[in-house]
Formats: sequence, C-alpha cells, structure tokens
Amino acid sequence: MPGIGIITNPHSRRNRRHPERMRRLGYMLGQHDTYELTNRIEDVEGVARQFMGNEIDILALNGGDGTNHVTLTTFIKVYGDQPLPKIALLRGGTMNTVSNGVGIEGTPPRLLANLVEKYYTNQPFETTRRDILKITDETGSRYGFIFGNGMVANFLEEYYATGKASPTTAAVLMGKALASLPFGGGELTERMFRPFTARIELDDEVWPERDYASVLASTVDQIGLGFRPFIRCQERERAFHLLGLTGGPFEVAGILPRIRLGLPVDEEVMSSAVSSRAVFHSSEPMGYTIDGDMHVAKDGEVTIETGPGIDLIIK
Repeated sequence: MPGIGIITNPHSRRNRRHPERMRRLGYMLGQHDTYELTNRIEDVEGVARQFMGNEIDILALNGGDGTNHVTLTTFIKVYGDQPLPKIALLRGGTMNTVSNGVGIEGTPPRLLANLVEKYYTNQPFETTRRDILKITDETGSRYGFIFGNGMVANFLEEYYATGKASPTTAAVLMGKALASLPFGGGELTERMFRPFTARIELDDEVWPERDYASVLASTVDQIGLGFRPFIRCQERERAFHLLGLTGGPFEVAGILPRIRLGLPVDEEVMSSAVSSRAVFHSSEPMGYTIDGDMHVAKDGEVTIETGPGIDLIIK
C-alpha cells in the first residue's frame, strides 16, 4: 500500500547520541507508513523488497551520507528498471554533505513532520532531480553522489582514525595539515597529500598518466566544510563534474580559498570536465570514498558512470 517508508540506521553517530529521537519518528507516521530499523547492511535488501511490494511513494532515510549511499545502492539493485520513489534525506548522521549540497535543512523530526503533513494534505513538494553516480571496481557497483580519491580519501582516513567524527574535528585536522606547510610539513601532511598515479579516460578526452593529488566527481556542488568545488555539476543531464588536482601541497593549499568559494581555478593546477563516464587506470591499488564511505580498488581500475536519476525532496 502506498505511503512513506522510513529506514533508520541506529548505528549512525547522531542516532546513537539521540536514541529517543528514533522512537519519536515512528510515532509521527500515518497509518499506511512503515518504519524500519536496519541493524545490519544485510537487513536493507529485505526492507527494499518490502517497500517495493508496498509501492511506497516516498523513501525517507534517517542517517548520514554513508547510510544514504549504502541504502540507495541496495534499493537501486532491488528496484532494477523500476523507478525509485521520491527520496527524503532526514539528516540523521554526522556527515550530511549531500543534503547540504541540495539545500535540505532541519533536524530529522522537523523534516519528517513536514514530509508527513504535506503528503497527507496533498501539498506539493519542492524537489530537485539529480543523477546518482555508479562507481564500479572489481568487487561490483555502488551508488552515491560524491566520489573522491587521493587527498580526499587520505583526509577521511585520518579523520576516521581520530575516533571523534564531527565537523569540528574535520576542520581542526585540515587546519593542522595546512599550518605545517610553511615549516616543511610533517607526517600528517605527507600522509594527507600522498599522490596517486593514473590515466583517466573521459567521454571526449583522456587525462594522461601522471601524479594526481586528488580526482573528484559529483552531481552536487559541495564536498564538505563549506567547500563548493563542483560548480558545473548541473551543466547537463546524465553527467557529473569531474575535477583533477595535479599540484603539490603548496599549490593545492593555495587554491583552497577559491575552491571554497566556488570560483574558477587555474587549469594547470586543477583540470575540470563534465562527463558521463570516467575510467581510472592505475598500476597500484586505489583507495577512494563514496559519500564518506571508504573503499579500495585493489587492481587500480575504477569506472564512474551516471546512474539513475533520483528525485530528492528539499521541503
């Protein structure tokens, strides 16, 4: 039966800190809505099949970027050629970069209350249509909105290693790495700015084999900490904005203010392209992140393509 289907990740850091909030969300639903806790990744497929059988109109995700990435990957595989329901991101995690990037604001209870009220009073939703990225390596395909390797993946490894994931921790970590550059850097800076070597094939061009500080792709403009580098992410349908940073630590640090403001950057330091496909060829294992989750392509081969279009509810 149509309605709203909610999936909550009880293990997200924010939900662990506010368990009472998870219980309250279930009380806010209508009689045809469904509320599910997924304690394990393996639980998501069963919920996806249940929701598809119920023909839900809206899938509400109560977790952060990582939860959304894992859940949408499973739903896309289960739904196959069938269109997904509208997606509501309830911002239930520590990292909510995707929802920030499309303009979703508020707490999970506030967002869900608005969702339920509008749905049951037949009010229109403000939505944005985004293509999701399909990222494939030797282990299979996953889906998400933001891809990053090199410096971005290295930073997240250091960030998660602190055991204190929060925007403040991320900002302090970045500040430490940048502050040490004038003094020759240090072990942290060396680890974060460790480059990787690859050749990258795009739709209409090939980026030659060389050292890259980082290569990033996204269909939303943000990447976290207020940085908005993907200024061309909606330039055309069925495509994503791809950026390749090729400078060393000093050059990359020098362009960060322009990246944060979403301003153009010298192409000698940062290549930019809009493409529907990017194929990475590297002779070394390549670590990368999808919406904050970490993965490794052991054979150094990764393909990014545009996946299905998704309607995200803004408000």
